[in-house]
Amino acid sequence: MNVHMKNIPPSILPNFKGMISEDPETFLFEFEIICRSCGSSLHIQKLNLFPSTLKDRAIKWFMNLGTNFIRTWDDMKSVFLEKIKNYFIHHDLTNQIFNMNQEEDESLEDLVERFMYNTKRSKSHNLESNTLKNLLINTIRNE
Repeated sequence: MNVHMKNIPPSILPNFKGMISEDPETFLFEFEIICRSCGSSLHIQKLNLFPSTLKDRAIKWFMNLGTNFIRTWDDMKSVFLEKIKNYFIHHDLTNQIFNMNQEEDESLEDLVERFMYNTKRSKSHNLESNTLKNLLINTIRNE
């Protein structure tokens, strides 16, 4: 079988750094959608493109995997989701929500989006709305 790699500009591929705020399932979904829309739907093509999407801690994790460990795209997805969740994603983000602060270069819109995203992923999504509002207000920088 002739496996012709389509040229996909790296700038359109999503990146994954292994940060707590990132969702590995959404990242994989976006990666697969872009591959499919660019004509790179074969498993070998995805395996070849995948490492270029990883940055920071995620690429360090990937480089320590070993070459014989991953044989198929399904293997890669499975190992990625299992290991990334165990190493980088907190299973309960409640503490993170109570300790959130607006980053120095983070806009108010981005902060609210991150707060809402983390709230939905945590066990604190069923807190009273006034409690959530107060938590959000406390995350905003004083400047």
